[in-house]
Amino acid sequence: FKSIGWLLTAFVTILSGSTLAAHHEALQPVAKPGQVIVTYRGECPSEAINKAITLIKETIAYERKNSPILYSSSPGVWSDGRIGAVDLHESAEAMEKAFAWQMADEKWSTMYAAIASHCGLTIEDFEVSSLVAR
Repeated sequence: FKSIGWLLTAFVTILSGSTLAAHHEALQPVAKPGQVIVTYRGECPSEAINKAITLIKETIAYERKNSPILYSSSPGVWSDGRIGAVDLHESAEAMEKAFAWQMADEKWSTMYAAIASHCGLTIEDFEVSSLVAR
């Protein structure tokens, strides 16, 4: 029975390793070449973070329903405690169209300003950066 136990342990170990390897092979890049990742970061008092994240989620839900330009967005808290979101756009042109829609959409602009205000900021205080995937 000791040899069967050892054989069973070896089999499970090999199977687990294969499963892990297959799992990692299934991971895809965050963005394809030409897509644009945009990050938004803003300071927010720790006691205001949960409500700010709720406001960001509401803004993202509004975008998904109303924006004529499709893109994905995820809210979160950065490791330094700042709040924000990460957006993924299909291209620089699509990102520019999304930005134009945001600026022209009064409700979206009001929602963005409410997030900033809740944290004691203005929208100009948010750090917005973009990365073009290669």
